[in-house]
Amino acid sequence: MKTLLALLLLIPSLSYSKNPPQKFLNDQYIFKYHEFIDWPENTKLFGEIETHGRISQNSWNLRYETKIVRDGKYSLRFEMRDGDCGSDDCPRKNKSGRSEVSFSGEIPSNQAKGHAGEVWYAWSIYLPEDTNSIYPAYTILGQFKMYNEYLEINKNRFGARSSDDENCPEIPILFYFNKAGITFVNDGVTECDSHFSKTILSSKNIHNKWHDILMHVNWTDKETGFTKIWVNGQLVIDKEGKTINKIVKNNKGKIHGPSFRFGIYNGGRYEPVNTQIAYYDAFKASNNCKDVSQFYDCEMIKESKLEDPKEQLLKELDFDIN
Repeated sequence: MKTLLALLLLIPSLSYSKNPPQKFLNDQYIFKYHEFIDWPENTKLFGEIETHGRISQNSWNLRYETKIVRDGKYSLRFEMRDGDCGSDDCPRKNKSGRSEVSFSGEIPSNQAKGHAGEVWYAWSIYLPEDTNSIYPAYTILGQFKMYNEYLEINKNRFGARSSDDENCPEIPILFYFNKAGITFVNDGVTECDSHFSKTILSSKNIHNKWHDILMHVNWTDKETGFTKIWVNGQLVIDKEGKTINKIVKNNKGKIHGPSFRFGIYNGGRYEPVNTQIAYYDAFKASNNCKDVSQFYDCEMIKESKLEDPKEQLLKELDFDIN
């Protein structure tokens, strides 16, 4: 019996439970700070999902969903209402609050908490009709952020700033939700005020449908770095250059890379804002495309090219470009 159990644990697809604990399926359950939510599907390198230490403490902020699902039996439903906040977010001057989770746990032994080097990521997002921009307040739907340990190690080295600096954190990639739609932001990897941004999903076509996101990144402080992002099979970001300010190792020789946080994180809510809801599903990360390609043909993906900006604009304006 012990031998059989050991063999089952060696097979990832069998070692994941079919359902999360029943308490998590109760709509009145409130997910606690730093709580592992027992996601029942294999996320590959992503590992376990853990709630943020400042997640807002209401039953509607985070739920399992069974009706709006991209893959498998469940998705995660996030909701933020006006004034929602938790823990240390509540007293912050920027009027922020979040229903946010992150991945931690199952990662390669040569890395420290986040991924480094070349990694493929995939996830899907769904926004219902009445979820829109709350400008001038802001909304972040996902971010790849460096860990506090990295920030401490990197502090005062090579001219790098501390990631604990609220005015200049090291967040290599942000996904903002604004009037234009979902916007990719490369946030100050080389300098605090250096930014690259591009809308990758238009607000015109964003609602009431699943959007599949695939990302291939080389996390490095060398110019050999790159970021490629596909949305619904279309290449939308193809950017070269360093993706981390400085690669450093901890005292055990492990490399620090960014971790993925997702959900709804908003701030600047100085005036009342409307409720926002988002669903996420089909999370996977791997060192190869095949492991995350449940909605993609990897060979076609690798050969795809960026769409001409003029053609993209004409499509958004509903002109016939043929």
